[in-house]
Amino acid sequence: MRVRSDGVVSAVAALASLGVVIFGLGELASGVDGGTRAILGVVTAVLLALVLRVVRTGLVLDPWTTTVRDVLATYKLPRAEVLGLAVERVARESFQRLIVVCADGRTVAASWTIARPANVGWVTRAAYLAQGFGETQSQVASTLAAHNRLAADGSIPLATRDPGLTPQTVSPAEPGPQSRWLGWETGFVVAAFALPGVAGAVTILARHLGGVSDLNEFDLPLKHHPGVSLFLLTFGYLTTALVVPIALLLLARTGQPPSRLGLTRAGLGRDVPGALGLLVGAFALTGVLALVLSPLEHLNVAESNSHVPAYYLIYAVLLSATTAINEEVIVNGYFLTRLSQMGWTRWSAFALSFAVRESYHVYYGIAFLMTMPFGYLLTRSFQKRGRIGRAILTHFAYDTILLSIAVLTS
Repeated sequence: MRVRSDGVVSAVAALASLGVVIFGLGELASGVDGGTRAILGVVTAVLLALVLRVVRTGLVLDPWTTTVRDVLATYKLPRAEVLGLAVERVARESFQRLIVVCADGRTVAASWTIARPANVGWVTRAAYLAQGFGETQSQVASTLAAHNRLAADGSIPLATRDPGLTPQTVSPAEPGPQSRWLGWETGFVVAAFALPGVAGAVTILARHLGGVSDLNEFDLPLKHHPGVSLFLLTFGYLTTALVVPIALLLLARTGQPPSRLGLTRAGLGRDVPGALGLLVGAFALTGVLALVLSPLEHLNVAESNSHVPAYYLIYAVLLSATTAINEEVIVNGYFLTRLSQMGWTRWSAFALSFAVRESYHVYYGIAFLMTMPFGYLLTRSFQKRGRIGRAILTHFAYDTILLSIAVLTS
């Protein structure tokens, strides 16, 4: 059995079909050169694939599998792993959609089941589907409550998929000595991650102010052996990631395994659209701030990169991935979670985490201010959603684009 919002599906399919017709006619039109015809053909094929994919979207239940089909991904969940269905309010509670609640607390949203709360037919169908799970509704409610996602009781529990990060949504630190030791642990882990970066940033800034050197993204250890230098640079930077598994292990020991941070394969897939939105917002805000700060450009640390071969794009990707995982797991996932456990308010935790993030970017000179919109968006995203995946994906894409440009223009 399938449930979905037929009106939304029909509207999207109709618009995409119209696009197929328009581009198809354009391809058949006379006077179109070969290059334009090829582009029109590719666009037509993409739109046609979109139509076919949209038609197949929705939540499908059969005796053995629960399948959630979106435009970009398909999630097939064995029924043994599914407790039941819940209703999630979206778009400032103007609409609602079904989500699948798994036995391990994961929730998979069926985005194409969206409808207004007043849609009686939708509610009836949803309730009928929920009955297919037998006597599991109480289990669904208790599972959602255990993960701080239960907003209200009912025949179909009303759930919130991303409760955000507050002292109420994490396991609190035990009072007494345990709480004090947790504070020391947090301080040492964050210091082990941030202090080497701060020391390096201050050194780069001091060398620039002293006229010794400028910022060099590709400071080759063996200038006449770029291949060997690539290995040495990569190996040296990968060692900075050692603190990440330590932080994840410490979180798991107090009840916050990686899955609670959204670090699952399915979770990362769901984070892609949000990461794209954050990426666009980060570039837009940074561009605006760059225009504002352009009169102060002489206060920036000049960048003078060594020439490197095009295959250093490998280094750009590895460096971006390592940086994204390091920063977001430690400064967001670990630090903000620990501060929330210790009872810090959302804004005080944000201020301290944001200050740590910015501290090791001072080597840019006045341009370090342009890293603030990016840091703000990623920090607030994790606080609101409690999901670290979208921050990692956004950071990785952002750094990869900038470093790839640096490689190709070095």
